[in-house]
Amino acid sequence: MIDRRPAWLTGVLTICAALLAGLAIGPAVLLVMISLQPAGGDMSSLKGAGEFVAHTVTGAPVDPVTGQAGAYKGATTRNFQDAWEKGNLAGPMLNSVIVTGTRAVCNVLLAALAAYPLARMKFKGRSWVFVLILATMMIPDQVIVVPMFRTVVQMGLADTLIGVIIPFSVSALGISMCKQAFEQIPASLEEAARIDGASTLQVWWHVMLPLSAPTLATLALFSVIGAWSELLWPLVVLQESKNYTLPVAVNQLLGEFAGNVRLAYAGAVLSLVPIVAVFVLSQRFLKPQMFAGGVKG
Repeated sequence: MIDRRPAWLTGVLTICAALLAGLAIGPAVLLVMISLQPAGGDMSSLKGAGEFVAHTVTGAPVDPVTGQAGAYKGATTRNFQDAWEKGNLAGPMLNSVIVTGTRAVCNVLLAALAAYPLARMKFKGRSWVFVLILATMMIPDQVIVVPMFRTVVQMGLADTLIGVIIPFSVSALGISMCKQAFEQIPASLEEAARIDGASTLQVWWHVMLPLSAPTLATLALFSVIGAWSELLWPLVVLQESKNYTLPVAVNQLLGEFAGNVRLAYAGAVLSLVPIVAVFVLSQRFLKPQMFAGGVKG
């Protein structure tokens, strides 16, 4: 197909795309730059950031604060070590791994369990049940924080990781995704499994889940990203520092190191590394798979 767009329109679209990309990645780049800045530089403004970039690229030994030659020594990774040690981020990192992994597994399994009867079983009021589940997506989390917190306190789960996990262990989005995936699976595969003597639970486990792997992988990735970066609910539930998740601990760094934002920003960068790694490694599981060949004829 021949592109009939004029050259000027292509140029405008390219510039707009570049600007949008810059707006998207700009804050992350600035965050990394501040975390790499050594003591003696001022990264509190775009001017300071620009001077830091100029020094890093050209090697010009100029201090962006005093303007003295030879006083500014480029990037350093010392801030990451100080943030890790002084901020005691090892414990929060482990807590975040536990919370994130548990919530992702629960969200995938519970959403798939709830979606299977909605997609395959016929019962009165099925469509209304699904509509009510979808309606919960329109309720902001901030609205239900207070009643959820009171419920968690009454259950004796306040200031525990379990209290962080249970309220968000399944989502309406996950149920909707799994329902749509199950509806795309040929019914003949399910019927063949039942002829072979498989129970409903066995059909769900051995037929529906494997054939819905791309959707389940996508849901797991969404769950991991949401759980890892969540701040509001852990901040409300958790009180003792030993139970903090990584976002809460990094939030505390912003207060403790208000006079040295490099350490707080370095802690924020450290918290991003695992989730970026998970996203990169999960790309191979997010490719669409076809069901061709599953049914002969």
